[in-house]
Amino acid sequence: MLEFFQIALRSILANKLRSGLTLLGVVIGVWAITSMQGVVEGFDRAIEKELSALGTESFVIQKFPPVMVGHNWRRYARRKDFTYEDAVYLEQQAANIRVATAVVQTHGQTIKYKDKKTSPSVRTTGTMSGYLATQSAELADGRFLTDDDVSHTRQVAILGRDVITELFPYEDPLSKSVLVNGQAFTVIGVLGQTPSTFGQSADNVVIIPITAYQKVFTTSRRQMRNTSLILRAWDAQGVGEATDEVIALLRVRRKVPLGQENDFELLTAESAMNTVLDFTFYIRIAAIGIAGISLLVAGIGIMNIMLVSVMERTREIGTRKAVGARRWHILVQFLIEAVLLSELGALMGILLGVITTVGVSPLLEMEARIPAWAAIAALGYCSVIGIFFGLYPANKASKLDPIEALRYE
Repeated sequence: MLEFFQIALRSILANKLRSGLTLLGVVIGVWAITSMQGVVEGFDRAIEKELSALGTESFVIQKFPPVMVGHNWRRYARRKDFTYEDAVYLEQQAANIRVATAVVQTHGQTIKYKDKKTSPSVRTTGTMSGYLATQSAELADGRFLTDDDVSHTRQVAILGRDVITELFPYEDPLSKSVLVNGQAFTVIGVLGQTPSTFGQSADNVVIIPITAYQKVFTTSRRQMRNTSLILRAWDAQGVGEATDEVIALLRVRRKVPLGQENDFELLTAESAMNTVLDFTFYIRIAAIGIAGISLLVAGIGIMNIMLVSVMERTREIGTRKAVGARRWHILVQFLIEAVLLSELGALMGILLGVITTVGVSPLLEMEARIPAWAAIAALGYCSVIGIFFGLYPANKASKLDPIEALRYE
């Protein structure tokens, strides 16, 4: 058997250009499968890490589904908006809720201080006093929002590290006045540093009372339609009871008729992760399907090259049969050559996939890596491709008449 592999390898190396061009289709197909699976795997891990910040004790109530693919947007847009009064109501009425807060955000803001200004990428968050209790963020200096700040619409702000770096590189930001959307806000606190996700900094943020947000950023309540509620149960074991209680309270408050579905979405860390996994599953399947077609085309190329090889080595086959080689010897020889050609392409594709995922990881700031099953599946699929498309040329070679083969010019 070792001799068969040696002969196959010599045959492949004897025609480097032809073999290389034949391998190209296999390499591209395997590279597409492995690199895509690696990136999707990294995406899943990054989302899981991001959702862990929400905590097992917290969950979100929002107007729109987390993924809108295939949904009727207008149907959800007609739902009632959430307000900070809803959060106050739930915190007062729900026995299984430790804290409730309303959150609304806008992106792409520029914050100013005297002659300095940030890049136009700051995320401005309007929220309530319980926000920190539902997040992994911590306060580094100063104080956070209070219920009085919210109820009296005070124009106070907590700044993230990136904003501090741009506006206050050499001075204490506390008690200073910054401009948020052209309105003056007094800095009362500084957030601690938070890990970034997908290359996007989580520290490029300004937090203000949700009532001040509504005053500064909106002209009507319609513009608050993306307001969501973040709630935290007393412990992880009580999340189930807390979600049931919140659903019942909201249905009564929002006057949802008995028997009609909820007019809001409930999102826990587990349900959000399941939604992401369902979404990425279809991406995986699509990638495998597209790459599979590429490998089938590459398999046709392998069969074509093997037929050419059989024709070129007709006299060699005749000579081997004349000195005692049996039909199965010739069949196995050419099958090994086809499989080896396919597997070399698979190994090169996996190597390129590893290089791609390693290169993409720092750019997206996520841990992209090729799962072992993807590499094994690629090798197995290429073996099947090699056997399937190599069988016909190998069978044709094994059936050659030795006398006719020796006469072949």
